Amino acid sequence: MLTPRFEITQTDTEVVIIIHAPYANIKDTEVYVEGTDFRFYSTPYYLRLKLPGEIEENDSSFGSYDCEKGDFCLRFSKVNQGEYFENLDMISTLLAPSKKKNINVPNIEVIGNPSANSEDINEVSNECNNILDENTNGDEWYIHQNNPNETVPLLSSSPKYGFANKISGALVAFESSWIKEVIDLPMPDVTPQSERKILREKRELSDFNEEHYLADLMQPECIEPYIMFTAEWDNLEKDNISFNEIEVDLLKELPNKEYLLNNEETHKLLLSLVDILFGNCYNHRTTLGENTVESSWTVNKLSSTLTWFDDFSTPEEVVRACFRRSICYPLFRNWKLSTKVFEDVKKVIKLGKKYIIKRFCEIHGMFNNSCEPRYILNQLYIKDYLIWLQQINESLIELLDSLIANIQPSKEEMGLDLIELEQAAYSVQEEDLIIENSVHEIVDQIDDLTINDNDKSKPKTIYYIKDKHSLKYLLSSSSSSSDSSDTDSESDSESSTSTTTTSDSSSLDSDDASEPEEILKACT
Repeated sequence: MLTPRFEITQTDTEVVIIIHAPYANIKDTEVYVEGTDFRFYSTPYYLRLKLPGEIEENDSSFGSYDCEKGDFCLRFSKVNQGEYFENLDMISTLLAPSKKKNINVPNIEVIGNPSANSEDINEVSNECNNILDENTNGDEWYIHQNNPNETVPLLSSSPKYGFANKISGALVAFESSWIKEVIDLPMPDVTPQSERKILREKRELSDFNEEHYLADLMQPECIEPYIMFTAEWDNLEKDNISFNEIEVDLLKELPNKEYLLNNEETHKLLLSLVDILFGNCYNHRTTLGENTVESSWTVNKLSSTLTWFDDFSTPEEVVRACFRRSICYPLFRNWKLSTKVFEDVKKVIKLGKKYIIKRFCEIHGMFNNSCEPRYILNQLYIKDYLIWLQQINESLIELLDSLIANIQPSKEEMGLDLIELEQAAYSVQEEDLIIENSVHEIVDQIDDLTINDNDKSKPKTIYYIKDKHSLKYLLSSSSSSSDSSDTDSESDSESSTSTTTTSDSSSLDSDDASEPEEILKACT
C-alpha cells in the first residue's frame, strides 16, 4: 500500500485533512474516525494518523474529491471546541506510531517432556496469539505503513558514531578507499571518540593553506558579493513557513522511532545541529542560493560531525570547529564570510524547528544525489535528525538559540596564527604602497627636468633602480637636479644606484636594458 501525501489544517471548531491520492479507486474509499485515530483507505492508498487531539464525525462533517487535483478534502469537528492541536505539520509523528512496544514472542518447542500435553501447548499458543492481538489492537485495519526501521549493528565494545553515538560496526563492510571519499576519520570502527578531536585538529593544521587564506584576505572584492547576498531566511517569518511537496514526500516515508536520550546526549545533538547547519548555510550563501555539484561536498566537509564523527560539549567548541574548517577547506576562506555564515545559522535557528527540518530535507536530497556515497551519512545522521526534530519540543530549539546567541569567536582562538599572518600581509602591502608612491614621485620629478634634445654634446643620464633602498637616493638626487639646471649630472652614487654616461643612449649595453620595467630614464 502507498502512503499518500497529506496536509492538515485547523480552526477553533474543526480539522481539515487533505489527502493527495490521484490514482485512488473512489468507489472503494473508506474513512474511519474515532477519538485521535484517523484512517483512510482507497486502493492503492492507505493512511493512518494519530492526531494530537480528538475529532468526531457528526452532521457537520463532510468530504469531497477534486478529480483534477486528485485530492480528498475531509472535514471533522473537534470534540473539544477551541482546543489547539499542536504539530499538525510534523508528518512522521502523525503516522500513528504504536504506543505499545513491540514484543518479540519466542518460538516455543517442547522436546522430550512427558508431562507436557496438547492442552498445555495449546494454552501457550493461545497466550502468544493474545499478545500479538493486543499489540495490533486486534484490528483488521492495522497495516504497517512506511519503510521498516533500518537496523544497524550495535557492538558494545566498538567505538560509537552516528546519531547520538548509538551505532557501531556499520562501516566494516565498506572498503576504506570508498569511505574516505566521504569521511576523513581514519578507521571509524576502530578510532575511539576520545581521539577524534585530536586527529581532526591535527589534520586541519596541516591542511591550512596560508597563501589561500591571505589571497582571500587581500582581495575582499571577490568575497563581497557573497557577504552582501540576501539569503532565503533573511526575508522569512516563522508563521509563514510550510513544507513543499518534495519535503512532504520525504517526511511521510520516514519511519517513526522513539529515542531514549539523556540530557547529555540531547545537549550534544543540539550542538551537532549547529555544526551541520553551518555547512548548509555556507553552501547556500556561497552559491547564491543555487546548489551546485559541489554543494554536497561543501556541507559534508565543513561539518566535523559528518566528516570526523566528532561531537561537542560546549557551544564555543562547536563554533570554533566550524570557523576552523571554513578557513581550511572551501573555495572561499575569509573570516568575514565565516562570521556572516554564523549569523545565518542563528537566523535559521530562530525560525524554529520547522525551518530547520526544511534545511535538513535539502541536505538529505544533496547526499542522496551525490556522486560519492554520501547516502551513508543520511543513514547515520540526517534521517534520524529529521525524525527527532519532529518529536522534540520547540523549547529545545529556543534553548539552543540562547546558547549560541552571545558567542563571538576570535581569530586568536583558532590556533592558526591568523593575527600574525594578517599583520605580515598588511606590512608587506604597506611597503609595496610606499615603493609604488616613490616610483611615481621620481617619475614626476624627472619629467620636470629640462631636456635639451638639441644639445647633442650634452650627455644623457640613465638611472638604474637596483632595489627599494636606492629610491631614497634617487629622490634626493632628483630633487637637487631640479633646483639647479647647471648642476653636473655625474654625481657620486651609492652602491645601490649606478649612473652611466654616454654620448648616445643607443650605446647602452643590451643586457642592462633587458628589464625596462626596472629602469628610469631622464635626459639632462
